Amino acid sequence: MNTVGALVGAGLAGYVLLPTLGAHAAGIIAVAVNFAVGSGFWLVHRLAATSPGIESLTQSSGPVGVAAGPSPRFSALERALVLAFAASGFASMLYEVAWTRTLTMILGTTTYSFTTMLVTFLLGIALGSLLFGALQRLGTPKNLFVWIQSLAAFSVLLTIPLFEKLPVIYLTLHGFLPGSWMAVQVLRFALAALVMLVPTCALGATFPIVSAAFVGDTTVIGRQLGRVYAMNTVGTVLGATLGGLVLIPALGMQATIIAGAITNALAAVLVILADPNASLKRRLIPAMAVSATFALGIASLRPWSPLVMNSGVYVYADRYQQMLSRVEAATQGELDLRGRNARELWEMAMKQYELLYYGTGQTATVAVMQRSDGVRFLTIDGKTDASTGGSLDMKTQILLGQLPLLFHPRPDKVFVVGFGSGMTVGSVLTHDVRVVDCAELSGEVMAASRYFDEVNHSPLDDDRTQIIQRDARNVLLTTADCYDVIISQPSNPWIAGQSNLFSLEWYQLVAKRLNRGGLFAQWLPAYYMSPQDLKVVMHTMRVVFPNATVWTSGAMGDVILIAKNGSELQIDCEVLKQRLMRPVVFTDIQRTGQDPLLLTFETFVMNEDELGMFLYGDLESPIRLNTDDHLVTEFSTPKQLARHQVVQEFATPDQLKGNPRSLARIITNLNGSPAAVSINNREG
Repeated sequence: MNTVGALVGAGLAGYVLLPTLGAHAAGIIAVAVNFAVGSGFWLVHRLAATSPGIESLTQSSGPVGVAAGPSPRFSALERALVLAFAASGFASMLYEVAWTRTLTMILGTTTYSFTTMLVTFLLGIALGSLLFGALQRLGTPKNLFVWIQSLAAFSVLLTIPLFEKLPVIYLTLHGFLPGSWMAVQVLRFALAALVMLVPTCALGATFPIVSAAFVGDTTVIGRQLGRVYAMNTVGTVLGATLGGLVLIPALGMQATIIAGAITNALAAVLVILADPNASLKRRLIPAMAVSATFALGIASLRPWSPLVMNSGVYVYADRYQQMLSRVEAATQGELDLRGRNARELWEMAMKQYELLYYGTGQTATVAVMQRSDGVRFLTIDGKTDASTGGSLDMKTQILLGQLPLLFHPRPDKVFVVGFGSGMTVGSVLTHDVRVVDCAELSGEVMAASRYFDEVNHSPLDDDRTQIIQRDARNVLLTTADCYDVIISQPSNPWIAGQSNLFSLEWYQLVAKRLNRGGLFAQWLPAYYMSPQDLKVVMHTMRVVFPNATVWTSGAMGDVILIAKNGSELQIDCEVLKQRLMRPVVFTDIQRTGQDPLLLTFETFVMNEDELGMFLYGDLESPIRLNTDDHLVTEFSTPKQLARHQVVQEFATPDQLKGNPRSLARIITNLNGSPAAVSINNREG
């Protein structure tokens, strides 16, 4: 029942309380529930003194757990059970950490996805505990423990090949969904249950089985079980620590899951060998049978395909569906996403890519793939975060670094959030800056960026680049340095762990570390956001930076907010022209397909007044703040994506074209410049 309560609590927190009330209110509710439970039992205890009818609720039938003197020593078999139980706890945490990291690449990186995985894990534990009543009639606790640990080990081995099939299963079923967020969540829960439910049921049955082995003497049951459970807890702590910090970075997720299965199998073998009531032959034969069968199972496994596991179906399912439609049109057949045709289509899609790099770190799984046309992609947990595609990502990566450096009168010290492919940092370094500090948590991302050196100006080889392998908020919170330009390019405001880089508190921290007159640039993926969610982020930033302006890279839906700290943004046209005429800057911008001398005209969208009208023109729709306590976009954007309710105002590059007269209010010394001529011609 305790696990059932944990399951309900996890589900309510992730699906209801955090999205609707925020972290602070959810915490208060949790405290209130604990207080209510404690108060309820205190009240029952007080009533027991005056009401004989409920005396039995507060008094035990015997002196359980209060025996004087030292606890009796464990027998050899009991010691083996305790050690095996600790090993089971170790394995369970290896599974939870490795399953979560693996399923993240298939089910998504949102809080909803993590909640789904946790609820599935707890559901299996709860079901396993409930099944103990039926299991206890089948044998002694010792024999049940051996069988249940063997079941856990072998069921894990059987599910390992399923992980590689989950992307195509997701894609197959996704094509039949009605397009609702709830349907997507049900699909994700079903896929998580497919690989997790049987092993977690076995793990859930382990504790009551072990407990049954230690309930013979009721005078010391509490003390005995306390020692047993303490060893199990030590195992879970070691499993979580070693799994996340050592095994996954060193071996990868698949090998870590196998290590957990080996641990379960060894726990079963240990208890078999420790049985004093069986002859040596009766112990060795089943132990060898379990070991040999398990070894054959491991030998039959093949490594997961990194291309398949990093396909990012949770984000790109619609694109794969469009690919199917093109195949149908080309073949004039009736292909669908079921059976053999689904596998064929998937293999066809994967053959378009060549894997150049694959790294599994403590925080993320990073890959670099190259398409048949030569375009390279950097993916993090399956989602593409950078590429050399000239019409989309390349433009944004370059201009996110170029625009604020061109607009600042004297940039000297720059801070960049996230390294990615290194192209943004490389573009910053085309300017005469002294220091570029970059906060990048993942060492694997920096290793992967080497595959982009031919297009990113090799920023890791530049002495001005300082990589700080820590969280960006932690860096700005603990440093005393201030910067002339801060560029924030985290992946998306709906990804757990990155969404707080779009919060009010983050923007306040940025303002504290930005010099007076310094520029702050924030990238926003409008193509992945609803109109309301886009306004939430813009409004939140504008509360701290009221002089925010809107620009674009010219790529579909890519929005760049640029704000000046303390005053309106003003761009000196003569200084801008001098910067643009630096050969390395001029050439870098030309790669985006933009005319460098007309760059401001081609990238401008809104000045600060127009942004205000865009945000607050509809007085009947108040805009909420994105705060650390209540990250609105983290929970609302995934729902909008499932419903395909994305922003329309900035869906295409043409819709990102700003008013030339509005741009003229930002640029000084404009007369006679190419931009001025262009503006006059277009206005005329």
